[in-house]
Amino acid sequence: MATLPDITWARPFALKERVYSSGLNQVTVREGADRWPLTDRTDLHNYSTTFDWGSDNEGAAQLSLALLADALDNDTRAQSLHQKFKSRVIVDLPGRWTMTRSRILAHAKVLERLEFGP
Repeated sequence: MATLPDITWARPFALKERVYSSGLNQVTVREGADRWPLTDRTDLHNYSTTFDWGSDNEGAAQLSLALLADALDNDTRAQSLHQKFKSRVIVDLPGRWTMTRSRILAHAKVLERLEFGP
């Protein structure tokens, strides 16, 4: 009986969803079987050295900036949108949460349309 060839290379990039999930003042990024902590991106702006959510504070601003920078892969867009993203999304997150990159991109698209029009 012949074995099937390994075709994992043929999976379209679009199918690899990145997932962000909360922990104790930490956010984990998962893509496929790989996991790593979300980088705080204090190089863009240093609001706080820890993440926070469910409130409107410096840690929430840092999380907002870090999530957008990672999901958008565009630091300029992340910096322009992160305060509105914090107010619209981060402040309402519960103690434990999970969010996909697709969801973050959808929020970013809405925020940009509200600011700049269609």
